[in-house]
Amino acid sequence: MKSISVNTKLYYLLTYADGELHEKEKEMGEKMLWHEAMSKENFNDQIIALEKESKEAIFTDCMKELKSFDQNDQINCLAWMCLIANADGFMDKNEWDLIYRIYHKHLGLTLSDITARQKELHKFIMQYRDIPEASATLAKRPEPEVKQARFNPEKTDKPKLSFPM
Repeated sequence: MKSISVNTKLYYLLTYADGELHEKEKEMGEKMLWHEAMSKENFNDQIIALEKESKEAIFTDCMKELKSFDQNDQINCLAWMCLIANADGFMDKNEWDLIYRIYHKHLGLTLSDITARQKELHKFIMQYRDIPEASATLAKRPEPEVKQARFNPEKTDKPKLSFPM
């Protein structure tokens, strides 16, 4: 399998666990891309590549990589999975089964650690929720500077005082 990020593999496995990709899950995935500084174009290419692989092979490869991560990075990946699964307002049983299988059975993580990180990430993305959209807009060209006529005082024989008397 080509080199594909673990977050992309997890996203793919999770979003298709219930058989359909919901718009809110897609939006949360874009927030993950922004937060993790991942290229949207590269991400889409990776998803297309994953569609050609079996889900079992993706899962096996993903677990192998996750086990090589430190605990902090594992928790971060699972927290993103929870945010994406809950994005549409409902965590499907298949989504929960996948998350539980990964964090409890394969990685031995605690749900409280994942939930705490999920809250941190959610707070962060809510604080900066408009940044991805704002960063996607084109930079505006500054308004051209309007040249103003220079002040030319009338020439007189008498010098003018700079303060009134």
